[in-house]
Amino acid sequence: MLIYFETNWIIGAVVGQDPRADELLASSVTEVELAIPSACLMEAVSAFDWKRIERNQLASELERQLKQVRRSNQLLLAQQLTAQLIQANITNAKLLDELFQRLDDFLTRVARRAELIPISTAAVEHMVQLHRDTDLDRDDALILACIFSHSTGQTSVPRAFLTGNVRDFDVEPVKTMIEGAGIKLFSSTDRLLQWAAANRPSS
Repeated sequence: MLIYFETNWIIGAVVGQDPRADELLASSVTEVELAIPSACLMEAVSAFDWKRIERNQLASELERQLKQVRRSNQLLLAQQLTAQLIQANITNAKLLDELFQRLDDFLTRVARRAELIPISTAAVEHMVQLHRDTDLDRDDALILACIFSHSTGQTSVPRAFLTGNVRDFDVEPVKTMIEGAGIKLFSSTDRLLQWAAANRPSS
């Protein structure tokens, strides 16, 4: 069988929102093929640049609050809050480092395990059409166009699309387009793995 996935699934896995993501990446290559539009890797990197900005904004706010609280350093509770704010700032920095380490590790695993679908002229042309025919943004339309292009030559195997972006892909008419291409849509790795187990060829 063939399973497609995209940027939002990667992000969810990296930030710890998908407990079975590792299981999917560790699945047997002979039983489960994985494929992802190559553009999704760049999207994931860009998304984590925004997370760096968010962590830095929190650090700035913690520093601002710390300066305010330190003015009342004769109060016991202010002293306690000062220590907690300092610890929060340290933990925030450690979390950012951990997230980027997890991102690097996960992207490396994805690149080694999954087929990276290149962007083609046909995919770009199809992206333009999908953007016109649906409410998809161009980036999501390009992801879907790459998957459709790749899927055309894979009709002999069960196919699925795993996405964390239900707001854009699990809506009409996009959902009907995906299912019309013979691709089953999943927003949960757990449900996808259940489907994969049920559709695994008998030995």
